[in-house]
Amino acid sequence: MDALETRFKDISFRAEAFDLPFHVYRQYSDDCDEEDSPLYLFDSRFVEKTGGVMGKEYTPFPFFGEDLFALLGEERPNYRWLIAGPARSGSTFHKDPNGTSAWNAVLCGRKGWVMFPPDVCPPGVYTNEDESEVTSPLSIPEWFLTYFDYAWSTYGPSAKDSELRDRQNGTILATLPVLHRRSRPSGWWHLVVNLDDSVAVTQNFVSENELTNVLRFMRDKPDQLSGFKGSLTPSTIYERFTCVLQENAPETYTRAMEALEKTSPSVKRESVWDKVVSASVDDSASLAGEAGGGFSFGFEFDEGDEEDEELDDEGMNL
Repeated sequence: MDALETRFKDISFRAEAFDLPFHVYRQYSDDCDEEDSPLYLFDSRFVEKTGGVMGKEYTPFPFFGEDLFALLGEERPNYRWLIAGPARSGSTFHKDPNGTSAWNAVLCGRKGWVMFPPDVCPPGVYTNEDESEVTSPLSIPEWFLTYFDYAWSTYGPSAKDSELRDRQNGTILATLPVLHRRSRPSGWWHLVVNLDDSVAVTQNFVSENELTNVLRFMRDKPDQLSGFKGSLTPSTIYERFTCVLQENAPETYTRAMEALEKTSPSVKRESVWDKVVSASVDDSASLAGEAGGGFSFGFEFDEGDEEDEELDDEGMNL
């Protein structure tokens, strides 16, 4: 925290819904002892904001180096974040965007993680069938007070039900000390809380290992895609990415598509996006008559200089 303040004190970073100069955020983080869930700094443009300096000061771990989204060039979605915050700050349960996996490197402090595999909805979290709507009504402290004991006894290493215990693959709670890293597999639910004042860098990626999951997510849940740049829209991303893959990594593309069709053949389903478009057609006549104009719908897909929240990420979301 001290080093960031010394070097970048006047640069504004995104802290949830606010853009704050780092020295202002640092003062806030020093004075928030009475807050249960302090603001969490989570910025996807930290490299650009520091003139590329911070991007030159780290290199992804070799075994996390492949990112097939890089083939999209300028259309690549947000993929790296600077994360900082005082103790108790963090992110509630979420899955990483666009079906990606991620790594998280803790530069100072400690982070606590609670993780559940894709098919185990965390206690206290409620979703609809396709997880386009996720409700997690409790703050991080409230979740620990209300649900952690149940989660640990049901899914933890000493759980009586061996099937539930095994589904966790040995993971429900982990602590990351300074200079350690953690990977987040594609589709896993995770809650993250800073145990001390902490600074970390996280990066989402698509290797061949999770490519099938990403393609399935793109094909079946276009309304849940986020962070893509340029002229891409939810309805064109899947086609665009598969074309880029086929052109630049044909063997990888073929293996992934074969696995996709084998595990989950394409099924026509009405997504939230389809419903909105359908509703606009059905309602256009009546809306035109009442308002003197047609129906319009703004989907803020390319946010330009605006930040995706982690909500994006770690989520926010790392």
